[in-house]
Amino acid sequence: IFLVESSGIHANGLTLARNIASQLPDNYETLLSDGKTYGESLLAPTHIYAGLTKDLFEAGVDIHYMVNVTGHGWRKLMRANQEFSYVIDQVPVPQPVFTFMQEKSGNSDLEMYGNFNMGAGFAIFMPDKDVSLAQKIAKDNYGWQSGKAGQVEKGPKQVIITPKDLLYADKTLGVR
Repeated sequence: IFLVESSGIHANGLTLARNIASQLPDNYETLLSDGKTYGESLLAPTHIYAGLTKDLFEAGVDIHYMVNVTGHGWRKLMRANQEFSYVIDQVPVPQPVFTFMQEKSGNSDLEMYGNFNMGAGFAIFMPDKDVSLAQKIAKDNYGWQSGKAGQVEKGPKQVIITPKDLLYADKTLGVR
């Protein structure tokens, strides 16, 4: 499982973001740890991954599946119909906007990773042999951080995020 960075919250979670802003003394002008305002961070343009996927296909990367990490957060990794376990061993450091929103909302990691991209906007399932090439293309062509985050294993349909001690069972993804 190869993850490509997000640019921030993308288009998901704006209701929570507005609720948080309404409770802040400086609203959207509140400064985050990276020096950006909360409002600027929420308005960061969403990365569009179509060019990257085209470049990966043209480079011969053996793509098995792709999915945006949005709307149902990291649970989206198990959107394919097959019965597999999606085991994540490496998670990116989320942008400061996520840390801020989690702190202000009091949401747990289970809630945050289950609904937000938490710094990983797109997942591409590929063989290990293609990861270095895919990472080079993402960095050289788009300036995006990326890398191997985990693997698909035989087992029940679930997402396991080991560094966060999180498990999302099949029934938690009510999307089709």
